This record gives sequence, C-alpha cells and structure tokens, in this order.
Amino acid sequence: MIIYDTMKFKNWQLTLFKDNDAIVFISFADDGVGEFSLQYPRMKLQYAKIPELRYFEQYLSGERVDFKSLNVAYLSGTPFQISVWHALHEMGKDEKLTYQQLAQRAGQPTAIRAVASAVGKNPLTIINPCHRILPKNGGVGQYRYGQALKKLLISLDDSETTQYF
Repeated sequence: MIIYDTMKFKNWQLTLFKDNDAIVFISFADDGVGEFSLQYPRMKLQYAKIPELRYFEQYLSGERVDFKSLNVAYLSGTPFQISVWHALHEMGKDEKLTYQQLAQRAGQPTAIRAVASAVGKNPLTIINPCHRILPKNGGVGQYRYGQALKKLLISLDDSETTQYF
C-alpha cells in the first residue's frame, strides 16, 4: 500500500508518496494522485500523514535540508533510467550540470538525449535535483511542472541558508 500526503508549496501543491519506509514519488501536478495513478495504475493508494513532508516545508522556508538522509526507492525504471537518477541523487549541494555533464556522470557520455529523457521522468524531483540540470546554451530549460517552478527551486537552492549534503 502506497501512502500519500500533500502540502502547499507556494503556488503549487506538493504530493509525497511513500512505500513502507521509502519515498517513491513526488508530484507538483494539480492532481498528484492522478499523476501517480497514471504512472503506476496497479498501486493502491491511501492518504496518511507522512512525517518527511517537514523536510519540504523546511526547504521552502530556506532552512538547511539534508535530502540525502531520506530513504528513497524506485517503483519502476529501466537500468539506464535508474543510473541517471542515481547520478542526479549524487550531485553536490551547489552543483548545476548540463545534460552532457550528467550523461558523463551516469556513464553514458554519448546518450545525451536519452539522459534528458530519463531526467524528465525522474520520480523524485527535489530529492534528485533534476531542476539543476540546465541546457549548455543557457537558460533554465524544460521542467515537467513548468519553468516558473524550476526557477523557484533553483532560487531556493541558491539561497545562502539552503544546503544539500
């Protein structure tokens, strides 16, 4: 049974999903449960309080947050996608990378488009900071939940008090 909980995140709603003791999905969709159900149609969901939501509240308020201390798991994904998600997870607290740099870290230096596709399917946004993967020609690039949210997340990361470990 997957449990979920929600919180207001500025102009968005964050929905957090947990299986046993691991966070498995994070959504900023208006209907996070619907987005999850489209990805994992056979999973049963139940609303319950998730204490780890406080990490995201702290992050939003500019406090130091150690997202790497959270237990995470992937409900699905190809070995390639999971290798990209692991490379995202291992990024340094202040790092911003291009898709090409991430492809190199994931051990797939010539698979830049495939890496970009895997980044777009990252189930653990914020924890695996896909918002800090930027196009090499500048700008913020694409983000599943829109550029405004991507810019907000980057600004939260860039604030002096927020830190990834």
